[in-house]
Amino acid sequence: MAVLCKLADPQAYVVSDWDLLADPVGRDYWIGHFTHHTETMLALARKQGLDEAPIKAFRQELLSELDFLRSDPAYWGPLTVLSFDRCRERLLRKHGIDDPYAQVKQAENHAAIGLYPDVLAELDALDGPGLIEALIRGVFAGNIFDLGSMATIENYHAEGMDFHATRERQPRRPWFVDDFDTLSDRLLNKPTYRHVLFFVDNAGSDLILGCIPLARHLARRGARVVLAANSTPSLNDITFPELNDVLDRLKGLDAVLANLLAEDRIATVASGCGAPLIDLSDISDACNDAARDADLIILEGMGRSIESNYHIVFTCDVLKIALLKDTEIAKRLNGKLYDQVCKFEQV
Repeated sequence: MAVLCKLADPQAYVVSDWDLLADPVGRDYWIGHFTHHTETMLALARKQGLDEAPIKAFRQELLSELDFLRSDPAYWGPLTVLSFDRCRERLLRKHGIDDPYAQVKQAENHAAIGLYPDVLAELDALDGPGLIEALIRGVFAGNIFDLGSMATIENYHAEGMDFHATRERQPRRPWFVDDFDTLSDRLLNKPTYRHVLFFVDNAGSDLILGCIPLARHLARRGARVVLAANSTPSLNDITFPELNDVLDRLKGLDAVLANLLAEDRIATVASGCGAPLIDLSDISDACNDAARDADLIILEGMGRSIESNYHIVFTCDVLKIALLKDTEIAKRLNGKLYDQVCKFEQV
């Protein structure tokens, strides 16, 4: 495993600046969140037909860990949201529960693939700033498929995921964090990026209707785009094998994408990670190799670009793009639920 070579100050890198040892209110919130979210996650595991014994054992051990944390906040050592993620994933693997979200991801991938040709047709009819804004709005609309957020879980179970409706409901600009004009000018009027490392987030519409069209556009403009996905399952995040399967299925629907893949203008890599947040001091060697020539890094999704790495400085341009899908995270930024973040930083 490696430290991302594009960190401006790797020695000072801290994956998350929300120190939950120093914030008892925030700590109590996340203990409560992981307590309640565990029940939602295990309901999915039961629907997949997993045996009840490992489900009960996992639940008992995780809730016991959270109880220890209530009485001794330093029980895990340094405490951030990523600490909770890592504990949950470790215990899932320990009890043989590989991927509670596998069936949900498969269903959402299938649904999004069905919409992909129409979304592409809409995008291919646009150009200039209108095209760039449509691509960014597509990322926002897709990113709402997040089964780690209680707000979006409730919406998913109540209404399902409707990419077009979500995109149409988005507010007009300016967004909560809005560097769009600078980003659009850079993409349209400056020399094209040569090499993009794109850390993707969720399965379904997030990847297929948001991230892949943006990657496709950048690659058509001349960049080589490497899509980086989790090495192991976590929530409804896309994994590296699932990402490759999706791209293989999309090739038959999109000759442009098929050519870009054949020419290695779009490629994939396993990030080495297995959590919704991403620790850029602990990525795979292959992912780090993919970053060496990058002149743009894209961190997509709340976990990768806001809960972690929001204030991190890089030695190349970086786009941090996500929706605020958790009330406490939004509150910390003085925003509100579902605010859009398009944070573009140039070196």
